[in-house]
Amino acid sequence: MEFVELKQLVESNAKSIEALANESSQSLQRFEQRFTVLGNEIRDLKDTVFTLAQIASDREKRLTQLVGYSITGESDRLDLLQRLQKLERRINQLEEGDRSVD
Repeated sequence: MEFVELKQLVESNAKSIEALANESSQSLQRFEQRFTVLGNEIRDLKDTVFTLAQIASDREKRLTQLVGYSITGESDRLDLLQRLQKLERRINQLEEGDRSVD
């Protein structure tokens, strides 16, 4: 090979290397962007999971409370209390009706 041919080969290889370097740089930028997006999505999913876990815990506590009322008969007392309050309201309505007739 002559000097001119070697020079052309070197220049051609240099251009190829430069193109590969640019392509690698662009690929790295795309990867970093995707990595950032995925990191944000993972953070959002963690927040959602934490919120759902809190909701589940609150509901479990409420369910335990309701089951406890049922076992201890509190639900019966609550029903009786509600009936008494309804009866008191009805009596008050009737008494008010009697007063308006006078």
